[in-house]
Amino acid sequence: MINRCRTAGLLEPEFTLAGGFVITLRRRPDRAFEAVTGEVTPPVTPPVTPPVAALIRLLAEAGELGNAEIRERMRLKDRTHLREHYLEPALAGGLIALTVPGKPTSRLQKYRLTAKGRELLASLSKEQAP
Repeated sequence: MINRCRTAGLLEPEFTLAGGFVITLRRRPDRAFEAVTGEVTPPVTPPVTPPVAALIRLLAEAGELGNAEIRERMRLKDRTHLREHYLEPALAGGLIALTVPGKPTSRLQKYRLTAKGRELLASLSKEQAP
């Protein structure tokens, strides 16, 4: 193990005995994402689902909208479905943002498109162009 660390240009591992055997390996930050093959792999981004794409298009044309307004315009009845399939994935992806970030369950809460969401919208528009 020590020889492999030296070969890789890393500091030697630390071996300690504290309630069990512990090995501490130090990685170089510039090589932290290198795969075993030596190639750097880019982070994987999940594909945009059709519901999220529809939400992005709606917010692009309408601006800020609340939960009830989104459901009305998309003709959805179930708040849970809207939250799980539309809002949460878009929020997790950084495509939309809350207008009242400190109070996610506020009755005045609305959703707006972020810069990342606008970039996605531009790429979605390019895909649809003939």
